[in-house]
Amino acid sequence: MSAVDVVRSWVPPVRCVALDYGGVLDVRPQPGRWAMSPEFVPPGYEGFLAMVFRPRSRDARRVGGSFPVDPECADAVRDLHELGLGLVVASNTRPGQSRHHQLAVAGVRGLLREVLHSHELGVAKPDHKFFEAVVAAAGCPASEVCYVGDRVRTDVVPAVAAGMRAVLVAPSGQSSETPDRWRGASGGVPDSAAVISHMRELPALLARTAAA
Repeated sequence: MSAVDVVRSWVPPVRCVALDYGGVLDVRPQPGRWAMSPEFVPPGYEGFLAMVFRPRSRDARRVGGSFPVDPECADAVRDLHELGLGLVVASNTRPGQSRHHQLAVAGVRGLLREVLHSHELGVAKPDHKFFEAVVAAAGCPASEVCYVGDRVRTDVVPAVAAGMRAVLVAPSGQSSETPDRWRGASGGVPDSAAVISHMRELPALLARTAAA
């Protein structure tokens, strides 16, 4: 079943989108190639150190323990906001880790109702209490909240179990037809969840659904 068909079956329609951060919004270096990539090497002396000390270079652009927001994902967040959807970022975090700075740098922090950090909540995914906190932050019933994550067992399955809608971001997936490997009774994506390959696909998906 296509992602569009899945989302069109959601009744009532989604009013708020809750986004995971890592693997959904951020841009991450490719292992083994990070230090040599101009996109990720800082300028000047810091860039020189990143090139020389490769084991440490993976953290050179991390602020608050978070990688930067992918510019395409930032655009997708803006598009979702223009659709009139409420927006929340909710992710598992360690003490001292924060998403606020990178979201602000990307210019999307002001579009979000809430930014939830698991270490501040005292509960983390896949605990149902985490998703209860997401629904509370969204300010609407669970059936009108869509959680977008990159992991089946810790994001999609518990979100559906909490009564929410869910979208899996699977880079190797296809947006038109859900790959069979993501489905199935044993640990697969629930039939009520959609699969996309990148956040950039989400606004058009929800827009088409709203138009239908």
